[in-house]
Amino acid sequence: MKRIRKSVLSFLMVMAIVLSLTGCNSLDDAVEKAKPSIPKGYTLVHIEQVSDNSGIVFYTHKDELSTGMFIKNTFGWDWIGSGIGKLVTYPEGLQWRYADLVDKDKKTYSLYYGKVINKDIQRVTVTTTNGKTVEGKIVDTDQLRLWYAFVSGPQVPSVNADIIGYSKDDKVIYLFSQPKE
Repeated sequence: MKRIRKSVLSFLMVMAIVLSLTGCNSLDDAVEKAKPSIPKGYTLVHIEQVSDNSGIVFYTHKDELSTGMFIKNTFGWDWIGSGIGKLVTYPEGLQWRYADLVDKDKKTYSLYYGKVINKDIQRVTVTTTNGKTVEGKIVDTDQLRLWYAFVSGPQVPSVNADIIGYSKDDKVIYLFSQPKE
């Protein structure tokens, strides 16, 4: 009996050490821990918990917008990577970019994100390269209006998606659509 208790106690101590060294307990802690992964000059703009098990962060640098993603597992929040680069700025009103973020288990998270420039845009949709329409989420921050939409799988080429911004009365006031073959 003593031997079992000692084994259980040893196991619990090892688990406590492992848990303290991996992941983070809160999304805010994870964002702080991931700072070395963010390129110099970028400023944190917003943290958004997307679901119980995922969260994204937005960073800016001059006119660029970057996003990073976290996934929660048994051990806490883990950084899975970021999308960095120039935004598509034409036509005016909405800016966007696309990123595929891949976790340790090789699961891909495909994401459109960007800035809402036209204050009249109240809703954004993305129709993917395979024809599925996804509702984006608009996020108001102190500095910017941001938007993002997770889509079901890699988009190749990403510019073949249709991105639409709607007014409050559901009129199309932004349309990015490339000619399809």
